[in-house]
Amino acid sequence: METLFPMMIIFSYSLVLNSMAPLLNSFRELYQISIALSTLLPFFSLTGTVLSNIFTGIYLNKLGLKRALLTGYTLTIVGSIIVAFSNNYYMAMLGLFIFGLSSGFGFTGSTTLLAQSKNANFGFYHGAYGLGGIIAPMCISLSTKLFNDFRKVYLLYVLLFIALGTYTLFRKIPQLQGMVEKLSLKGIKNAFKDKNFSTFLSLLILYSSAEIGIITWAGTVIKEGLLDVYLSYTLFWLVFTISRFATGFLEKTFKPLLKTNATILIFIVIGLFLLRHALFFVISGLFLGPLFPYMQKKGVLNVKKEHLTLFNGATYAFTSLGGNIASTIMGLAVSKSLIIAMLVPLTIMSAMEYISFKTGKVR
Repeated sequence: METLFPMMIIFSYSLVLNSMAPLLNSFRELYQISIALSTLLPFFSLTGTVLSNIFTGIYLNKLGLKRALLTGYTLTIVGSIIVAFSNNYYMAMLGLFIFGLSSGFGFTGSTTLLAQSKNANFGFYHGAYGLGGIIAPMCISLSTKLFNDFRKVYLLYVLLFIALGTYTLFRKIPQLQGMVEKLSLKGIKNAFKDKNFSTFLSLLILYSSAEIGIITWAGTVIKEGLLDVYLSYTLFWLVFTISRFATGFLEKTFKPLLKTNATILIFIVIGLFLLRHALFFVISGLFLGPLFPYMQKKGVLNVKKEHLTLFNGATYAFTSLGGNIASTIMGLAVSKSLIIAMLVPLTIMSAMEYISFKTGKVR
């Protein structure tokens, strides 16, 4: 039960966040913009995420968990309303930026809440994120059929976050325990100097950069065939989520989990960009799924308790920043050369393997 509430939070945010990638083509058609220009939509959303995660990571102790979560819900509602009624590209960009600002409060807050649980299950927690990815395309299809307008899916999210906010308002939220530290510039510098802190943060940044880049642009890369874009994303998130829920089992079965999955993913990415078949994208979810909760669990266990809220905030801030950079570079490259775009996730995966080889903390 301790894991269920954080799961509800990350699931709700996942619905909104994972509506972006399958809707990129729809936004391009509606506003008559190029692929290169459409990169600004995920860019501004992720920029908001970076800023809010930095803020939340530093000030969560002062805000408290309940206030941080409610602030995030409010920003999500405002951003979603703007996107739902946006009549031009710039309004949509503004709404997505405001949603990005909200996600830091949700991700950092829910992760910190989970970390205080006695039996925190990071595989199930991140599995809930995958469930959001599965259901998001279905919500988009439902909204398009009901309202004949894909943007109105954001009104469904408004109702969801109003309900979640009402529940959170009356729920008892535990106080931060064993993590309260008066953060200073010196304290932040000391945290980043810690080898465990920097190693696990680097791995999570690299992973998320590859994941966000692949997920964001797969819908543009793959050719229309037996699987349309929405179905491809639904199947991707299905296998992604299954593998996330099975993280504990996979960790025990495949001891070098990081190295094994990173190696296989290199070949899958090559197949995706050269053959442009949706099946490669779907299969990639199986090997991407368990990596983040696996590495985050190792990080939480090895990072000093007094640095934990900063680690959680830095994780989502810098993973979003890395994803922002990777996604933008891939988006600019996709319209010119798929080979150049492919080199981005390949380089990142290779760097992960190198760090895995160099450290004994995670393999």
